[in-house]
Amino acid sequence: MDTETETETVPNPGLARRSFLRRVGIGAATVFVIADAGLAYRAYDEGVFSEGHGPAYDPLRSWPDLSGPEAIVGSAILAANAHNSQPWAFGISPDRIDVFADHTRTTGANDPLLRERDISLGCALENMVLAARAHGYAPSVRLDPPGGSGLVATIRLASGPVVRDRLYEEIPNRRSNRSEYTANRVAEASLAAIGTLADDAMAPARLHWLTSDTDRRNFADLLVTATSAHNADDDQSRDSFAWWRSSWDEVQAHRDGLNIDGVGLPPMIRTLGKILPPTERASADSTFLDRTRVQAASAAVFGLILVDEPGSLHDRLVGGRLLQRTHLWASANGLGFQHMNQITERIDRDHQLGRTSPFDAPLEALAGSPSVLGAFRLGTPTIASLPSPRRSIKDVSR
Repeated sequence: MDTETETETVPNPGLARRSFLRRVGIGAATVFVIADAGLAYRAYDEGVFSEGHGPAYDPLRSWPDLSGPEAIVGSAILAANAHNSQPWAFGISPDRIDVFADHTRTTGANDPLLRERDISLGCALENMVLAARAHGYAPSVRLDPPGGSGLVATIRLASGPVVRDRLYEEIPNRRSNRSEYTANRVAEASLAAIGTLADDAMAPARLHWLTSDTDRRNFADLLVTATSAHNADDDQSRDSFAWWRSSWDEVQAHRDGLNIDGVGLPPMIRTLGKILPPTERASADSTFLDRTRVQAASAAVFGLILVDEPGSLHDRLVGGRLLQRTHLWASANGLGFQHMNQITERIDRDHQLGRTSPFDAPLEALAGSPSVLGAFRLGTPTIASLPSPRRSIKDVSR
């Protein structure tokens, strides 16, 4: 985990220029000159030399120092979630934590039936259970309790043994890896190990693997087609772009959303992308499609989360727990993991608009079931993931 802190408060154009040249890999055979000190300043100002730094990343650094119920919530806010929208809030008591859906943090047309929001809350729940055990609690989880006002789960905290397993230790290191993956296959032993991760508390969530070349190719084609449909849907395109943070200042102000550091691009391209003018929506859509083609084609394996009732809050929460646990296992074992939600987002959008989705039948055929909740890809990444910004415990507490 990165524990460095920023000490520079005044940009140094000369230092910025030299650092930039090192970042883009300038060698003896290459001539690259930044003649304008203003450009070097823009590089500094846009966070070219500040990846993973600033207040937006403090929750990752402060995580080891938390204790009690705050440690549990501190782990929850580091969970995987759609568009990094962080759609959660927490009521914290000494012997209980209430988990709420934050209705103000939806992704609009990209999640019209709130599937992704509920899966994200399930991911946070899994981190909370792992953290509670690691801090000497025996957590008791109740899903979808009465109470309304967005309350989705309650965790009661009784005293218990301290259990710090490998998945818990991986919480601050877990990242979505959106880079191209290598041609290396995921070992059958790894898939078998992941298959044992679901416990009774996660029933009826289960895993289904797409390992054959034909299934992987067909699912990859569906992903690309769904992404094209997303871009053609003005509401989905607009609502997705609303979570894009173009500058270092935006990242620090919002402490959420996606930014160029998380796209899985090589360092040189990330650097240039920050120096160039801010991304426009059409360009973001084009990049989204291009990156999906790369990601889909390079997946070593696709995994599907199946449940009995994809529209049920209970099944969505337990499916999110399994998704998070699988992601933590992948991170602990050096595998890249990326939640691939384009197909299910398009299915829910079509259903919201009152029509049968062209993705319903192909997805059911691949899964052998009509009950796909979510999907992800696994593989060996070519580029290490960078941390994503997070809101503080104070920001998410009720």
